[in-house]
Amino acid sequence: MAVTLKPLYPTIREAKERRIELLRYLRLDGGRRLIAAALLLALMSGLNLAQTGRLAAQGHAVAQLQRQQVELLRERSNLQLRLARAQSLVDIERRAARLNLRPVKPEQARYITIGTVADREPSAQDDLAFNP
Repeated sequence: MAVTLKPLYPTIREAKERRIELLRYLRLDGGRRLIAAALLLALMSGLNLAQTGRLAAQGHAVAQLQRQQVELLRERSNLQLRLARAQSLVDIERRAARLNLRPVKPEQARYITIGTVADREPSAQDDLAFNP
């Protein structure tokens, strides 16, 4: 088997010609410029679409949060109204009557004085307060 060794570029002149052909190949002519412009336009349009889509999604999220805020504010108002009604004396009396509760009579009241025994002397009032 015979092998012939031949350099890739035997002469400098052929190497220069090869480089010129490569530059000529890479140089953009009218058709290639049009393709490059179309690709650039497509890329810009894609970026614009992506940005618009992201903006629309954020707009939907903001609208949903605003609806939720309105709903929570209404619920808060309703709860405040219920609290005000529950704290009204008329409503408390009505619930007490429904549970058969009566106002306390003075003889049913028991008072307890809290404090240390060493600080004060026992009095007649203490005897009444602790005797059932």
